[in-house]
Order: sequence, then structure tokens, then C-alpha cells
Amino acid sequence: MERGKLTAGRRLSLGAMVTALTLLFLYASEVLTGFRFLCGCLCSLFIVILTEEDLFGPAWLCFLAVSILGFLLCPDHFSWFFYVTILGHYGIVRRFFRKYITVPAVRSLFTVLYCNGGTALGLWALHTIAGVNVASLLPEGIPTVVLILLVEAAFFLLDVLFEAAASMYQKRLRRFLLR
Repeated sequence: MERGKLTAGRRLSLGAMVTALTLLFLYASEVLTGFRFLCGCLCSLFIVILTEEDLFGPAWLCFLAVSILGFLLCPDHFSWFFYVTILGHYGIVRRFFRKYITVPAVRSLFTVLYCNGGTALGLWALHTIAGVNVASLLPEGIPTVVLILLVEAAFFLLDVLFEAAASMYQKRLRRFLLR
């Protein structure tokens, strides 16, 4: 099936599938603390299915639904918070950047700036809204510059993971999902 030629039923079923899988892995990241990071990354990767089909509206609806349902269903809101502030919408914005910014260096700059903005907003929300001492969350003995460089490296790794997920979807999964 050609891109952009999905029927309303297929768009709805893809959106529902992505929402269910994302919510399942978000809940798993809250419950399976040993796999928190892995499940948190996986819950953010499912949005690739919608964004690779240029279904930005359903992708934003999926993000909104998972954000609301995740808040209501997840026992601990640690992974939910990171999903809402960075991971959930990153795949949508990343695809938007890939679609409309053709210069790779500029595109990478915008994605890293977007991640930095989301991180700053999340830390601000933790401090002002939740009243969390953000400095107490940072590991002791590691200079702030090193922590910033590690976070930047994590953002680039996140971009590589999304690129791999998009490639795997296009090469292997798309033909099975859209038959």
C-alpha cells in the first residue's frame, strides 16, 4: 500500500495499536524497574509506525492518549514524566525535522536543541511544580560538564535508535502491517 493512501480504518487501527503498545511498555517501565530504561525507550519507539506513514495527527493523538492514560494507570510517575517531557513527542518532532530540514547538520542541531529544551523544561517542572530538588537527583562526584556531555551523547544515541527503528519499520514491518 502506498504511503498516504491508508484508509480511515487502517489509520485508526494503526493509531490504536501504537497507543496500546506504547501504554503497555510505559506501564512495564514503571513496574519492571530493572528494565526501566529499556522499556522507556521502547515505549517511545512505537510512534515511528505512525510518523513513517506521515500520520502526524494520529501520532499527536497517540501521545496525548498515552500521556493521560499513563498518568492515570502508572503507579509511579517516574517513567511517565520522562515520556511526557522528552521521549513521547521526540519521534514526532524528529520525523517533522527529517521531512522539512534537508541539511543533515542543521537537522541534527535542531533535534539536539529540541531535546535540550525538553530536558530544561522537564527539570524546571520538577523544581517549580513538583518541588523536587533537582540537584539531589544528580550523582555526586561527577562534574556537571561531564553530566551534560553524557546527556548530549544520550540524545545522539536516541536519534540513532529512532533511525534504526524507522529503517526496520520500512524494510521489515511495514509490508506485514499494511497488507
